[in-house]
Amino acid sequence: MIHKVTLPKLGETVEVSTVEKWLKKEGDAVSVGDILCEITTDKATLEVESYHRGTLLRIVAPTGVELAVGTLIAVIGERGEKVPEELLAGTAAAPAAKAAAAKAATAAAAETAAVAEGPAGRIVASPRAKSRARELGVALAAVRGSGPGGRIVESDVEAAAKSAPRIKATPVARKAAAQAGVDLAAVSGGGHRGKVTKEDVLRHAAAPAPAAQGKPGEVVPLSAMRRIIAGRMLDSKRTVPCYYLEMDADATDLVCLRNKLNARGDQGKITFNDFILRACGMALRAFPVVNSRWSAGGIERRSEVNVGFAVALDDGLIVPVVRSADAKALRQISAEAADLTERARSKKLLPEEYQGGCMTISNLGMFGIRSFIAVVNPGESTVMGLGMIEDRVVCRQGGIQVRKMMTLTLSVDHRLVDGAVGAQFLEAIRDLLEAPTKLVE
Repeated sequence: MIHKVTLPKLGETVEVSTVEKWLKKEGDAVSVGDILCEITTDKATLEVESYHRGTLLRIVAPTGVELAVGTLIAVIGERGEKVPEELLAGTAAAPAAKAAAAKAATAAAAETAAVAEGPAGRIVASPRAKSRARELGVALAAVRGSGPGGRIVESDVEAAAKSAPRIKATPVARKAAAQAGVDLAAVSGGGHRGKVTKEDVLRHAAAPAPAAQGKPGEVVPLSAMRRIIAGRMLDSKRTVPCYYLEMDADATDLVCLRNKLNARGDQGKITFNDFILRACGMALRAFPVVNSRWSAGGIERRSEVNVGFAVALDDGLIVPVVRSADAKALRQISAEAADLTERARSKKLLPEEYQGGCMTISNLGMFGIRSFIAVVNPGESTVMGLGMIEDRVVCRQGGIQVRKMMTLTLSVDHRLVDGAVGAQFLEAIRDLLEAPTKLVE
Protein backbone atom coordinates (compact mmCIF):
# COMPACT_ATOMS: atom_id res chain seq x y z
CA MET A 1 0.00 0.00 0.00
CA ILE A 2 1.32 3.44 -0.94
CA HIS A 3 1.79 5.97 1.87
CA LYS A 4 2.58 9.63 1.25
CA VAL A 5 5.04 11.49 3.48
CA THR A 6 4.38 15.22 3.47
CA LEU A 7 6.21 18.16 4.99
CA PRO A 8 4.62 18.56 8.44
CA LYS A 9 3.26 21.85 9.73
CA LEU A 10 5.43 22.62 12.74
CA GLY A 11 3.59 25.47 14.38
CA GLU A 12 0.82 27.90 13.52
CA THR A 13 3.13 30.46 11.92
CA VAL A 14 5.32 28.00 9.99
CA GLU A 15 4.43 27.94 6.29
CA VAL A 16 7.69 26.67 4.73
CA SER A 17 10.46 24.27 5.74
CA THR A 18 13.66 22.91 4.24
CA VAL A 19 14.87 19.31 4.19
CA GLU A 20 18.44 19.58 5.45
CA LYS A 21 19.47 15.93 5.35
CA TRP A 22 17.95 12.55 4.45
CA LEU A 23 18.87 9.86 6.98
CA LYS A 24 17.19 7.11 4.93
CA LYS A 25 17.79 6.45 1.25
CA GLU A 26 15.57 4.96 -1.42
CA GLY A 27 15.23 1.20 -0.95
CA ASP A 28 15.79 1.30 2.82
CA ALA A 29 13.41 -0.60 5.08
CA VAL A 30 11.40 1.74 7.30
CA SER A 31 9.64 1.05 10.60
CA VAL A 32 7.19 3.20 12.51
CA GLY A 33 9.20 5.76 14.47
CA ASP A 34 12.29 5.66 12.23
CA ILE A 35 13.82 9.06 11.46
CA LEU A 36 13.48 9.79 7.75
CA CYS A 37 15.10 13.21 7.51
CA GLU A 38 15.97 16.40 9.32
CA ILE A 39 14.13 19.60 8.42
CA THR A 40 14.47 23.22 9.45
CA THR A 41 11.94 25.96 9.94
CA ASP A 42 12.59 29.57 10.88
CA LYS A 43 12.70 28.44 14.52
CA ALA A 44 14.40 25.06 14.84
CA THR A 45 15.91 21.97 13.28
CA LEU A 46 13.78 18.87 13.85
CA GLU A 47 13.54 15.23 12.85
CA VAL A 48 10.70 13.78 10.77
CA GLU A 49 9.58 10.33 11.89
CA SER A 50 7.85 7.70 9.81
CA TYR A 51 4.27 6.82 10.66
CA HIS A 52 4.31 3.81 8.34
CA ARG A 53 6.12 0.51 7.96
CA GLY A 54 7.54 -0.60 4.63
CA THR A 55 10.20 0.52 2.14
CA LEU A 56 11.21 4.06 1.24
CA LEU A 57 10.26 3.84 -2.44
CA ARG A 58 10.91 7.40 -3.54
CA ILE A 59 12.49 10.56 -2.15
CA VAL A 60 10.75 13.53 -3.74
CA ALA A 61 12.14 16.52 -1.81
CA PRO A 62 15.81 17.37 -2.38
CA THR A 63 17.91 18.85 0.38
CA GLY A 64 18.39 22.58 0.68
CA VAL A 65 15.15 23.51 -1.14
CA GLU A 66 12.50 25.57 0.69
CA LEU A 67 9.10 23.89 0.32
CA ALA A 68 5.59 24.71 1.44
CA VAL A 69 4.05 22.86 4.36
CA GLY A 70 2.07 19.84 3.10
CA THR A 71 4.35 19.24 0.09
CA LEU A 72 4.97 15.60 -0.78
CA ILE A 73 8.55 14.76 0.26
CA ALA A 74 8.66 10.94 0.05
CA VAL A 75 6.69 7.80 -0.67
CA ILE A 76 6.62 4.61 1.44
CA GLY A 77 5.17 1.28 0.32
CA GLU A 78 5.84 -2.43 -0.11
CA ARG A 79 9.23 -3.42 -1.51
CA GLY A 80 9.03 -3.54 -5.30
CA GLU A 81 5.74 -1.66 -5.38
CA LYS A 82 5.48 0.85 -8.22
CA VAL A 83 4.92 4.49 -7.37
CA PRO A 84 2.00 5.88 -9.43
CA GLU A 85 3.21 8.52 -11.85
CA GLU A 86 0.17 10.68 -11.14
CA LEU A 87 1.32 10.87 -7.50
CA LEU A 88 4.57 12.48 -8.62
CA ALA A 89 2.99 14.72 -11.25
CA GLY A 90 3.55 18.37 -10.54
CA THR A 91 6.38 17.80 -8.09
CA ALA A 92 9.08 19.90 -9.69
CA ALA A 93 11.52 18.78 -7.05
CA ALA A 94 11.29 15.13 -8.08
CA PRO A 95 14.15 15.07 -10.63
CA ALA A 96 16.45 16.89 -8.26
CA ALA A 97 15.39 14.61 -5.45
CA LYS A 98 16.32 11.52 -7.43
CA ALA A 99 19.75 12.95 -8.17
CA ALA A 100 20.17 13.96 -4.54
CA ALA A 101 19.18 10.49 -3.38
CA ALA A 102 21.69 8.89 -5.72
CA LYS A 103 24.37 11.23 -4.47
CA ALA A 104 23.44 10.45 -0.86
CA ALA A 105 23.60 6.72 -1.54
CA THR A 106 27.10 7.10 -3.00
CA ALA A 107 28.22 9.18 -0.05
CA ALA A 108 26.72 6.72 2.40
CA ALA A 109 28.65 3.86 0.86
CA ALA A 110 31.87 5.84 1.22
CA GLU A 111 31.09 6.69 4.82
CA THR A 112 30.61 3.10 5.98
CA ALA A 113 33.79 2.24 7.88
CA ALA A 114 34.99 0.97 11.24
CA VAL A 115 34.34 4.43 12.61
CA ALA A 116 31.64 6.65 11.09
CA GLU A 117 33.28 9.97 10.28
CA GLY A 118 32.08 12.88 8.17
CA PRO A 119 34.08 15.65 6.51
CA ALA A 120 37.20 16.69 8.37
CA GLY A 121 36.84 13.75 10.77
CA ARG A 122 33.41 14.77 12.10
CA ILE A 123 31.72 11.85 13.79
CA VAL A 124 28.28 11.14 12.33
CA ALA A 125 25.90 10.29 15.19
CA SER A 126 22.26 10.87 16.03
CA PRO A 127 21.39 13.44 18.73
CA ARG A 128 20.17 10.62 20.99
CA ALA A 129 23.47 8.79 20.53
CA LYS A 130 25.48 11.89 21.44
CA SER A 131 23.37 12.51 24.53
CA ARG A 132 23.61 8.87 25.62
CA ALA A 133 27.37 8.87 25.04
CA ARG A 134 27.74 11.85 27.36
CA GLU A 135 25.67 10.09 30.02
CA LEU A 136 27.63 6.84 29.82
CA GLY A 137 31.04 8.40 29.22
CA VAL A 138 31.53 6.59 25.91
CA ALA A 139 33.96 7.90 23.29
CA LEU A 140 32.00 8.17 20.04
CA ALA A 141 35.20 7.85 18.03
CA ALA A 142 35.49 4.25 19.21
CA VAL A 143 31.90 3.26 18.35
CA ARG A 144 30.96 1.41 15.17
CA GLY A 145 27.78 2.85 13.69
CA SER A 146 24.98 0.58 12.49
CA GLY A 147 22.72 3.34 11.11
CA PRO A 148 22.42 4.60 7.53
CA GLY A 149 25.86 5.41 6.10
CA GLY A 150 27.55 4.19 9.27
CA ARG A 151 25.71 6.70 11.46
CA ILE A 152 26.01 5.98 15.17
CA VAL A 153 22.66 5.42 16.89
CA GLU A 154 21.74 5.14 20.56
CA SER A 155 21.87 1.33 20.66
CA ASP A 156 25.44 1.42 19.28
CA VAL A 157 26.52 3.60 22.20
CA GLU A 158 24.82 1.38 24.77
CA ALA A 159 26.46 -1.72 23.28
CA ALA A 160 29.86 -0.01 23.34
CA ALA A 161 29.35 1.02 26.97
CA LYS A 162 28.91 -2.63 28.00
CA SER A 163 32.16 -3.73 26.38
CA ALA A 164 34.34 -0.69 27.08
CA PRO A 165 35.88 0.46 30.36
CA ARG A 166 33.84 3.22 31.97
CA ILE A 167 35.42 6.67 32.03
CA LYS A 168 36.43 7.73 35.53
CA ALA A 169 34.60 10.92 36.45
CA THR A 170 32.98 12.43 39.52
CA PRO A 171 29.16 12.62 39.63
CA VAL A 172 29.41 16.42 39.57
CA ALA A 173 31.62 16.22 36.47
CA ARG A 174 29.11 13.96 34.68
CA LYS A 175 26.30 16.40 35.45
CA ALA A 176 28.38 19.36 34.25
CA ALA A 177 29.27 17.47 31.06
CA ALA A 178 25.60 16.73 30.34
CA GLN A 179 24.64 20.38 30.93
CA ALA A 180 27.47 21.74 28.77
CA GLY A 181 27.13 19.14 26.00
CA VAL A 182 30.69 17.89 26.56
CA ASP A 183 31.88 14.39 25.64
CA LEU A 184 33.62 13.08 28.78
CA ALA A 185 35.82 10.85 26.66
CA ALA A 186 37.47 13.96 25.20
CA VAL A 187 38.27 15.51 28.60
CA SER A 188 41.68 15.08 30.23
CA GLY A 189 41.24 14.12 33.88
CA GLY A 190 43.18 16.14 36.41
CA GLY A 191 41.79 14.56 39.55
CA HIS A 192 43.00 11.64 41.67
CA ARG A 193 44.31 8.85 39.40
CA GLY A 194 43.21 10.74 36.32
CA LYS A 195 39.56 11.07 37.34
CA VAL A 196 37.67 13.79 35.45
CA THR A 197 36.46 16.62 37.72
CA LYS A 198 33.94 19.39 37.17
CA GLU A 199 36.82 21.85 36.69
CA ASP A 200 38.23 19.64 33.92
CA VAL A 201 34.85 19.65 32.16
CA LEU A 202 34.42 23.44 32.39
CA ARG A 203 37.98 24.03 31.20
CA HIS A 204 37.40 21.73 28.22
CA ALA A 205 34.05 23.41 27.40
CA ALA A 206 35.68 26.84 27.41
CA ALA A 207 38.55 25.76 25.14
CA PRO A 208 38.60 27.08 21.53
CA ALA A 209 36.89 24.95 18.89
CA PRO A 210 39.22 22.36 17.27
CA ALA A 211 40.80 23.01 13.90
CA ALA A 212 38.46 20.43 12.37
CA GLN A 213 35.80 23.14 12.41
CA GLY A 214 37.62 24.87 9.57
CA LYS A 215 41.16 25.64 8.47
CA PRO A 216 42.53 29.21 8.77
CA GLY A 217 41.13 31.30 5.94
CA GLU A 218 38.44 28.73 5.10
CA VAL A 219 34.77 29.76 5.03
CA VAL A 220 32.77 27.13 6.90
CA PRO A 221 29.18 26.84 5.59
CA LEU A 222 26.48 27.67 8.11
CA SER A 223 24.53 24.81 9.62
CA ALA A 224 20.75 25.05 9.46
CA MET A 225 20.53 25.87 13.16
CA ARG A 226 23.26 28.50 12.94
CA ARG A 227 21.36 30.19 10.10
CA ILE A 228 18.24 30.29 12.25
CA ILE A 229 20.09 31.71 15.26
CA ALA A 230 21.89 34.32 13.15
CA GLY A 231 18.66 35.46 11.50
CA ARG A 232 16.69 35.75 14.73
CA MET A 233 19.44 37.53 16.66
CA LEU A 234 20.00 39.99 13.81
CA ASP A 235 16.25 40.60 13.69
CA SER A 236 16.25 41.23 17.45
CA LYS A 237 19.11 43.74 17.32
CA ARG A 238 17.51 45.58 14.41
CA THR A 239 13.95 45.77 15.69
CA VAL A 240 13.86 45.36 19.49
CA PRO A 241 14.97 48.45 21.48
CA CYS A 242 16.24 47.12 24.80
CA TYR A 243 17.48 48.41 28.12
CA TYR A 244 19.36 46.33 30.67
CA LEU A 245 19.01 45.89 34.44
CA GLU A 246 21.41 44.15 36.81
CA MET A 247 20.74 43.03 40.37
CA ASP A 248 22.51 40.75 42.86
CA ALA A 249 20.59 38.04 44.68
CA ASP A 250 21.62 36.37 47.94
CA ALA A 251 21.35 32.67 47.10
CA THR A 252 22.56 31.32 50.47
CA ASP A 253 19.15 30.10 51.59
CA LEU A 254 18.38 28.86 48.07
CA VAL A 255 21.50 26.66 48.06
CA CYS A 256 20.62 25.25 51.49
CA LEU A 257 17.02 24.50 50.53
CA ARG A 258 18.03 22.83 47.26
CA ASN A 259 20.56 20.64 49.07
CA LYS A 260 17.92 19.68 51.62
CA LEU A 261 15.34 18.77 48.97
CA ASN A 262 17.83 16.77 46.89
CA ALA A 263 19.17 14.92 49.94
CA ARG A 264 15.92 12.96 50.16
CA GLY A 265 16.90 10.91 47.13
CA ASP A 266 13.39 9.58 46.49
CA GLN A 267 12.68 12.01 43.66
CA GLY A 268 14.55 13.62 40.77
CA LYS A 269 17.17 16.26 41.44
CA ILE A 270 16.02 19.88 41.45
CA THR A 271 18.29 22.35 39.65
CA PHE A 272 18.76 26.06 40.30
CA ASN A 273 17.09 26.67 36.94
CA ASP A 274 13.95 24.97 38.26
CA PHE A 275 13.71 27.46 41.14
CA ILE A 276 14.28 30.35 38.74
CA LEU A 277 11.64 29.09 36.28
CA ARG A 278 9.14 28.96 39.14
CA ALA A 279 10.16 32.44 40.38
CA CYS A 280 9.81 33.93 36.89
CA GLY A 281 6.39 32.33 36.48
CA MET A 282 5.16 33.82 39.74
CA ALA A 283 6.62 37.24 38.90
CA LEU A 284 5.01 37.25 35.44
CA ARG A 285 1.65 36.53 37.04
CA ALA A 286 2.17 39.51 39.38
CA PHE A 287 3.26 41.77 36.48
CA PRO A 288 0.91 41.09 33.55
CA VAL A 289 2.38 44.03 31.63
CA VAL A 290 5.62 42.02 31.31
CA ASN A 291 3.65 38.96 30.19
CA SER A 292 2.96 40.53 26.80
CA ARG A 293 4.33 40.79 23.28
CA TRP A 294 4.53 43.37 20.53
CA SER A 295 2.14 42.96 17.60
CA ALA A 296 1.20 45.00 14.55
CA GLY A 297 -2.01 46.17 16.19
CA GLY A 298 -0.50 47.07 19.54
CA ILE A 299 0.53 45.23 22.71
CA GLU A 300 -0.94 41.76 23.15
CA ARG A 301 -1.53 40.60 26.71
CA ARG A 302 -0.87 36.88 27.00
CA SER A 303 -3.43 34.61 28.62
CA GLU A 304 -0.85 32.02 29.72
CA VAL A 305 2.40 32.36 31.67
CA ASN A 306 5.07 30.52 29.67
CA VAL A 307 8.78 30.65 30.50
CA GLY A 308 11.51 29.37 28.19
CA PHE A 309 15.03 28.26 29.07
CA ALA A 310 18.02 28.02 26.74
CA VAL A 311 19.45 24.55 26.08
CA ALA A 312 22.86 24.24 24.43
CA LEU A 313 23.10 21.82 21.49
CA ASP A 314 26.06 20.64 19.45
CA ASP A 315 25.47 23.21 16.72
CA GLY A 316 23.61 25.97 18.55
CA LEU A 317 20.79 26.25 21.06
CA ILE A 318 17.04 25.92 21.38
CA VAL A 319 14.57 27.29 23.93
CA PRO A 320 12.02 24.78 25.28
CA VAL A 321 9.07 26.38 27.08
CA VAL A 322 7.50 25.47 30.42
CA ARG A 323 3.85 26.35 29.98
CA SER A 324 1.75 27.74 32.84
CA ALA A 325 4.89 28.08 34.94
CA ASP A 326 2.96 30.17 37.47
CA ALA A 327 0.50 27.38 38.22
CA LYS A 328 2.87 24.41 38.53
CA ALA A 329 4.63 23.14 41.64
CA LEU A 330 8.42 23.16 41.80
CA ARG A 331 8.71 19.38 41.45
CA GLN A 332 6.42 19.41 38.43
CA ILE A 333 8.47 22.15 36.78
CA SER A 334 11.66 20.23 37.55
CA ALA A 335 10.42 17.00 35.96
CA GLU A 336 9.02 18.83 32.93
CA ALA A 337 12.22 20.86 32.39
CA ALA A 338 14.37 17.72 32.58
CA ASP A 339 12.19 15.96 30.02
CA LEU A 340 12.18 18.99 27.70
CA THR A 341 15.97 19.26 27.95
CA GLU A 342 16.51 15.62 27.02
CA ARG A 343 14.13 15.78 24.07
CA ALA A 344 15.58 19.12 22.94
CA ARG A 345 19.02 17.50 22.68
CA SER A 346 17.48 14.61 20.75
CA LYS A 347 15.49 16.95 18.44
CA LYS A 348 12.22 15.42 19.63
CA LEU A 349 10.44 18.58 20.74
CA LEU A 350 6.97 19.31 19.41
CA PRO A 351 6.33 22.82 18.02
CA GLU A 352 4.21 23.83 20.99
CA GLU A 353 7.10 22.91 23.29
CA TYR A 354 9.47 25.56 21.93
CA GLN A 355 6.99 28.26 20.89
CA GLY A 356 4.79 30.68 22.79
CA GLY A 357 7.27 31.75 25.48
CA CYS A 358 7.01 35.23 26.97
CA MET A 359 10.49 35.34 28.49
CA THR A 360 13.63 33.22 28.49
CA ILE A 361 16.24 32.42 31.12
CA SER A 362 19.80 31.70 30.01
CA ASN A 363 22.26 30.26 32.54
CA LEU A 364 26.02 30.43 31.97
CA GLY A 365 26.95 30.12 35.62
CA MET A 366 28.33 26.61 35.17
CA PHE A 367 31.06 28.09 32.96
CA GLY A 368 32.26 30.50 35.62
CA ILE A 369 30.47 33.52 34.10
CA ARG A 370 29.62 36.14 36.72
CA SER A 371 27.18 38.17 34.61
CA PHE A 372 26.25 38.71 30.96
CA ILE A 373 23.71 40.51 28.77
CA ALA A 374 21.53 38.14 26.73
CA VAL A 375 19.69 39.03 23.51
CA VAL A 376 15.88 39.13 23.63
CA ASN A 377 14.25 36.43 21.51
CA PRO A 378 11.94 38.14 18.99
CA GLY A 379 8.34 37.82 20.13
CA GLU A 380 9.23 37.83 23.84
CA SER A 381 9.34 40.71 26.28
CA THR A 382 12.53 39.91 28.15
CA VAL A 383 15.43 37.52 28.72
CA MET A 384 17.36 37.01 31.95
CA GLY A 385 21.05 36.09 32.02
CA LEU A 386 22.11 34.10 35.09
CA GLY A 387 25.64 34.14 36.45
CA MET A 388 27.36 31.69 38.75
CA ILE A 389 26.62 31.34 42.46
CA GLU A 390 29.79 32.27 44.33
CA ASP A 391 31.00 33.25 47.76
CA ARG A 392 31.26 37.02 48.12
CA VAL A 393 32.03 39.30 51.03
CA VAL A 394 28.95 41.46 51.69
CA CYS A 395 27.67 43.85 54.35
CA ARG A 396 24.79 42.48 56.39
CA GLN A 397 23.21 44.12 59.46
CA GLY A 398 26.22 46.35 60.04
CA GLY A 399 28.73 43.54 59.76
CA ILE A 400 30.80 41.70 57.16
CA GLN A 401 29.64 38.26 56.05
CA VAL A 402 30.48 35.74 53.35
CA ARG A 403 27.31 34.88 51.43
CA LYS A 404 26.52 32.89 48.30
CA MET A 405 25.61 35.49 45.70
CA MET A 406 24.52 35.47 42.07
CA THR A 407 23.98 38.26 39.54
CA LEU A 408 20.75 38.52 37.52
CA THR A 409 20.84 40.59 34.31
CA LEU A 410 17.54 41.41 32.63
CA SER A 411 17.28 42.54 28.99
CA VAL A 412 13.89 44.19 28.37
CA ASP A 413 11.97 45.29 25.26
CA HIS A 414 11.34 48.98 26.01
CA ARG A 415 8.34 49.06 23.66
CA LEU A 416 6.50 46.81 26.11
CA VAL A 417 7.91 47.49 29.56
CA ASP A 418 9.12 50.79 31.02
CA GLY A 419 12.21 50.92 33.23
CA ALA A 420 10.43 51.30 36.56
CA VAL A 421 8.21 48.28 35.90
CA GLY A 422 11.17 46.25 34.67
CA ALA A 423 13.08 47.08 37.86
CA GLN A 424 10.14 46.04 40.05
CA PHE A 425 9.76 42.83 38.06
CA LEU A 426 13.43 41.92 38.55
CA GLU A 427 13.17 42.84 42.21
CA ALA A 428 10.21 40.47 42.61
CA ILE A 429 12.26 37.60 41.13
CA ARG A 430 15.17 38.40 43.45
CA ASP A 431 12.91 38.52 46.51
CA LEU A 432 11.49 35.08 45.67
CA LEU A 433 14.95 33.58 45.24
CA GLU A 434 16.04 35.05 48.57
CA ALA A 435 12.95 33.55 50.27
CA PRO A 436 12.96 30.18 48.42
CA THR A 437 10.43 28.45 50.68
CA LYS A 438 7.78 30.51 48.85
CA LEU A 439 8.75 28.62 45.67
CA VAL A 440 7.91 25.22 47.15
CA GLU A 441 4.62 26.17 48.79
